[in-house]
Amino acid sequence: MSSIQYLIGVDGGGTGTRICIAGLDGVEKVRAQAGPSALGQGIEKAWHNITQAIVEGFKAIGVNEPDFAQCAVGFGLSGVTVKAWADAFASQNPGFAKVVIETDGYSTLLGAHNGLHGGIIAIGTGSIGEAWLSDGTRLEVGGWGFPTSDEGSGAYLGLKAINHVQRLMDGRRPMTAFGQKLLSITGNTREQVFAWMGTMKQSECASLSPIVLEFADSDEFAKAFVLDAGREIENIASALRATAPQLPIAICGGGLSEALRPYMPSEFLASTSRAQKDSCAGALILIAREFK
Repeated sequence: MSSIQYLIGVDGGGTGTRICIAGLDGVEKVRAQAGPSALGQGIEKAWHNITQAIVEGFKAIGVNEPDFAQCAVGFGLSGVTVKAWADAFASQNPGFAKVVIETDGYSTLLGAHNGLHGGIIAIGTGSIGEAWLSDGTRLEVGGWGFPTSDEGSGAYLGLKAINHVQRLMDGRRPMTAFGQKLLSITGNTREQVFAWMGTMKQSECASLSPIVLEFADSDEFAKAFVLDAGREIENIASALRATAPQLPIAICGGGLSEALRPYMPSEFLASTSRAQKDSCAGALILIAREFK
């Protein structure tokens, strides 16, 4: 490992890739980003976008032709829980001297607690709860994927929204401004709604969640949806704390997790914290631990 000069953290998900580059002291020099690198979208695509982001990061610090053999990389990637994908990804390493591959949930956890033990609930397009206990035990709650899991997430709210559209179309619920806004996206005929659903993947579904949040305080149905999401987030925490009752939990995920905070049960919310650092920093912590 004596040839290693740089440590790199990679946070790879379904909507984008974020990287940070540091020296052997672990202090970040630069960040960069590129397209998605969730393994479920393809191993070659993941490596393409990851290396693109890393090359761009090096350019920003004046290194136009980085030598991957001088780099050790910590990866927090969506899709690592599928062993075949993780193995295929590792086998296509383009020359990095050392790689450590973990879930994006675990890198989020390391960032949230600055490398210390604890738990997280990550709320974004999808959702997951993870914990790392002082005895080394790893816990995972949820994270089963779209459309059957991702409780409390943007996709979860989107599924409620499209079901609301169906009920509106049938006359099973009254039309409101909230419904009209949804129909302006999905179409207002059965044919148009079926066509919209025919292309509906996780990200498309989650794209309806901002509309739910927009009407959360003025529409009874939208409010019911976000309150339900808040309870689901608490349920994830309860499952994590069943094993470790005093587990410190950080709620992570940026914009959506912040927007949902007012709709989470207040006593539960008071028992949580915000993340200290993000998943990209957590991935850097992951690889930096190898050199301590």
